[in-house]
Amino acid sequence: MKPWAGLSDKGLVDSLSDKSAATKGNDTMILRTGATVAAVLLATVAFAPAEAQIPQKGGTLTIGVPNGIPTFDVMASTDDTGRVIHLHMYEPLIGRNEKLEAAPMLAESWTVSADGLTYTFKIRKGVVFHNGKVLTSADAKASIERYMRMSVRRRYLEDVAEVSAPDADTVALKLKQVRPLFMNNFSQPEVIVAMLPSEEAAKDANKIESIGTGPYKLQEYKPDSHVRLVRHDRYAADTRSAGRDGYVGNKQSHIDTLNFRIIPESSAMIAALEAGEIDMAEWVPDKSVPTLKKNPKLTHVNIMPAGMQSLSVNIAQPPMDKLLVRRAVQAALDIDEIMDAARDGNYQLNHSVQYPGYATYPGDRGKESYNKKDQALAKKLLAEAGYKGEPVIIISAVTFDWHAATALVIAEQLKAVGMKVELKSMDWPAVVALRSRMDGWHLNPGFFGTGPWLGDPLISIASLIGPTPGNNFKDGPLYDYARDMENLPTAEGRLQAWFKAQDRIIDQVLMIKLGDMGHSQMLSNRIQGFTKFRTARLWNVWLQN
Repeated sequence: MKPWAGLSDKGLVDSLSDKSAATKGNDTMILRTGATVAAVLLATVAFAPAEAQIPQKGGTLTIGVPNGIPTFDVMASTDDTGRVIHLHMYEPLIGRNEKLEAAPMLAESWTVSADGLTYTFKIRKGVVFHNGKVLTSADAKASIERYMRMSVRRRYLEDVAEVSAPDADTVALKLKQVRPLFMNNFSQPEVIVAMLPSEEAAKDANKIESIGTGPYKLQEYKPDSHVRLVRHDRYAADTRSAGRDGYVGNKQSHIDTLNFRIIPESSAMIAALEAGEIDMAEWVPDKSVPTLKKNPKLTHVNIMPAGMQSLSVNIAQPPMDKLLVRRAVQAALDIDEIMDAARDGNYQLNHSVQYPGYATYPGDRGKESYNKKDQALAKKLLAEAGYKGEPVIIISAVTFDWHAATALVIAEQLKAVGMKVELKSMDWPAVVALRSRMDGWHLNPGFFGTGPWLGDPLISIASLIGPTPGNNFKDGPLYDYARDMENLPTAEGRLQAWFKAQDRIIDQVLMIKLGDMGHSQMLSNRIQGFTKFRTARLWNVWLQN
C-alpha cells in the first residue's frame, strides 16, 4: 500500500512514496497528491453548463465576508478569509490542481536531481507583477528566502539549505537532506510560497506593499468596511490549461472588480443578500439556509466537509498544565451538543484530523477517548488532579455565531463537572491577538481545513509542531513522530509514524478534535461559471445581465 495523500483515479496515491513520487535525473517531476475523495466532496455546482455560455466581461461582484483580514502579508497569516482574498492576488511557483496534485503555476516546469537533493524550477516567461515589473529568478529567490525567514509556516521549508538563481529564468533549491514530502510542503495552499518583487521580499513581516502576480490586485482596503480588488490588466494567464484547475490553470478575470464587503453580523449578511446588496455570501449560518433556499434568485452551496472544528488547549497556563485536568475536559465534552449548537446540523462526528476515505484515516484508532460525555469520569479526574477551582478562561469571538456558540456550550459543560469557567468575549482580531500569547486564556475554539482536505497529516498538525506551537507546549515525542512522518524511508513507516502522532495528541490532550463541519455559501443566480472548492475561486466567473 502507498498511503498518505488520499485516493486517486487509480487507487491510493503516494505523495510519501519511497522515491518521493518523482522521476529521477532531469525528467520533469510529477508529485501525485490527488484524491477522488476530493472530487466527490467538491463536485461542480451546476449553475449552468459554463462550456455552453460565452463569458461576459465587466461589472462588480460584491462578496459578503464575515470579517476583515489581519494582514495583507500573505506569508504572515493563516486566516481563512484572508486566504480567500490572497489567492486572487498572490501566486506561487507550484500550486495544487483539482485533484490536489502539485502542478506548475508560475513555474513552467521543475526537475529533481538524481540524488533527490536539488529541485530546479523554470519560471514561466512574461509573468508581470501588479506594479508592472516582470518576474525573474531574483524575485523568486528573494521570495523563497523571505518565506524561510519569517513565514508563519516557515517550517515547510526548514530543510532548504540554499536557494540560487543560475539564470534569470531559473531558481534552484538545494535541500539539507532528502525529504520525501518536500513538494507536498512547497505546493501547499495553506500559506503559499508567494512570489513577491525582490524589493518587497527584503521587508519584514507586515511591512510589504500588496504586490503579487495574481489576476486581481488591491485597489482599496477600509477596515470594517471592504477590500476592493480590481482586474490585473497585464495578468499572464497560463494558457497551457483550458480553464480553471484547482488553484492553478488558465485564470481569466472576466469581472472588473471584486468587492469584499465586511459584514460581521449574520443577520446583516442575510439582509444584504436578500436585498441584492451583495451577490454572494461567502458564509451564512446554517440555520438561515432553509429560508434562503426558498428565494428563487439564490443558490445554496454546501462544502462538506469544509474543515474541522477543534479546541486549542493552552498548556502553558495552569491548571491546563496538568494532564489529568486536560483529560477531565476531554471526558466532559458532549461533542454532538457542541457541534449542533455551532453548526445547526451541518456537521459530522469524527475523532481524527483526517477525513474518512483517505488513506491516512486511522479507522477507530483513538476513538475510545472521543465524545465520552462522562461527567462522573471528569469529576474523578479533576479530584485526582487536585483541581481547586482555578479559573478556566475560554475565548469567545462575538464576530462568529459558531465560535460564540461553541465557547458557550463548552463553558456550560465544564461548569457541570465543577470547573470555574470565565468567557472572554471579543471580536475576531482580538481573539487572534490573544491566542498568540502564553497568558490570558486556557481554551480557544477554532477550525482548520487545509491539511485534512489535502490529506496531509503533517500540515494538519502544523500548529502543534512549529517553532511557536499553538498550545504553547513543545511535546518532544510529537516532534519526533513528525520528523519520522517526513523522513522515514518507506511510505508504510511514515504512515505508522502519523498514527503514533495522532495517538500522542489524543493521549496527552495536546488539542481536542471536535468534529467536521460544512460551510454554507449563498450565491445570486447572476453568478455564472462558479464551481465550489475549499475556498471561493472568482476567476473564470462572470455576471449574467
